[in-house]
Amino acid sequence: MPLSPSTLASALEQQWLATEGGSLPDSAMQSGDRFAGAVASWFGMAMAAGFPCSTASVRRSQLMSAAAAALQARNAQVAGQQLGLAVASYMAGQLFGAGVASFPVAASVMSMEFGAVFADLDLPVSARAQRMAAACMTAAVSTMVVFPPPMPPAPVS
Repeated sequence: MPLSPSTLASALEQQWLATEGGSLPDSAMQSGDRFAGAVASWFGMAMAAGFPCSTASVRRSQLMSAAAAALQARNAQVAGQQLGLAVASYMAGQLFGAGVASFPVAASVMSMEFGAVFADLDLPVSARAQRMAAACMTAAVSTMVVFPPPMPPAPVS
């Protein structure tokens, strides 16, 4: 199943972002864990050349710790840059069969959008989720998966 930004937006809204009257996570680490859970579940549905992403859940802890560090920033733009870099670094190196994902070309676009979302304190939760999911989708589709060339036939020796 191909990636869908609406799937990620829904997960971000339900698992990570505090809804009206809802509670915020107790710590940056818990917030990072919730964010990483939503993104890892979503990216686990990614496909490249018919191969599914096989390392999305395995690398969730990498994203969690980087996201937690980003969410401790005291500046919206800095938090956006760091969280964007965390997601881009998470996407880079993911395995699709024998293929390896490159760093997303649109990583800076994602970071800028995250910063803008964090800076707009009046933005409704659903709009936050949709904008962040769209930014993640932009980064994901700008990621190329590099597959090794086929090996030539070789005799047994």
